[in-house]
Amino acid sequence: MKDNIKKLAVFVMIIALAIFMAVATASADGQEYGKTLHGEYAFIGSGACTLAPGGFNENFTPVDPGTASMGPNLWEGVYTFNHNGKGKMETRQCYNDGPNAMFPYSSGCALLSWEFEYEIDGGAITFTFIPGTYYLEYKEGPNVGVIPPINPPSLTVFNQPLTGRISPDGKNLVVFYGGPFKIEILDFGTFEVICNTVNQGFRTK
Repeated sequence: MKDNIKKLAVFVMIIALAIFMAVATASADGQEYGKTLHGEYAFIGSGACTLAPGGFNENFTPVDPGTASMGPNLWEGVYTFNHNGKGKMETRQCYNDGPNAMFPYSSGCALLSWEFEYEIDGGAITFTFIPGTYYLEYKEGPNVGVIPPINPPSLTVFNQPLTGRISPDGKNLVVFYGGPFKIEILDFGTFEVICNTVNQGFRTK
């Protein structure tokens, strides 16, 4: 009887070990990421931006505080990834702004897009802006007709790459616009924007 119990206990332990090894192997396989992505990810996000028509100092304070303004914004759009390590971000961005030199307070929406190159390292994604691809057009609010569309090839510079994470199954995406993330829009002379934004999305196709 005791021998049978011992044999049963050993058998159960072997089964349990086999299951554990199978789960561990499956988990490890799930953590294997490719070098490139392919497909579209719908996303939403929120953040805040400070606009400085005169640019920023090295400590990220506006050169001319009297013309600067800030406010929150909301994003809804699509990230598209290609197998060649390039992609595009397209969004409708709605914002609240003020006070500034033009309008005490205002709200509006704009179409915004740019292209990027990307690299994947263990689930971490690094986005690098492709110059000459920045597009911005105000569709609602007081900036319509006041600020003309910024069309490629625009003279726009991003001061640092963006970062993101892709889930092991490739279905979920998070992109972080860390701070201070600065955009220099040279089309209007010295016009700079610093933003902190996070986008979260899921694969649609």
